[in-house]
Amino acid sequence: MAVQNKELLQVWSWRISVGTTLIVVSLSWLNGVGILDLIVRAGISFAVMYFLITGAINLFEKMALQKPQEQRPSSTAERGGLIDIALGEEEPHKSEVPDAKFAGQIDQDLSSGLPDSKRQAEIVRKMGWE
Repeated sequence: MAVQNKELLQVWSWRISVGTTLIVVSLSWLNGVGILDLIVRAGISFAVMYFLITGAINLFEKMALQKPQEQRPSSTAERGGLIDIALGEEEPHKSEVPDAKFAGQIDQDLSSGLPDSKRQAEIVRKMGWE
């Protein structure tokens, strides 16, 4: 897939360079530049555009992050840990039950009903509402 994308980008860099060369040559011709100067300007404009575009493509490829080879988390207990800490959780939540009936960030304690007033006060304190 990456090889096909690279070939497609090379074709488009060639097309853009030819288009730029045609614009430079036509504008130079309209200004009355000689044949030898037209050839030189065409070569320089094509070379500059082609090498700028291919250089930018190579730079982006080298700077791009490599995709990991299908790394999967070892367990579902670690999922969402950074989100929990960012939202005010002091320590990461570790689920005792690996096969939970609830997906995602749902609190397992909610299955038995709403939390008591002490737990609600603790949640409000963690959210920063005095």
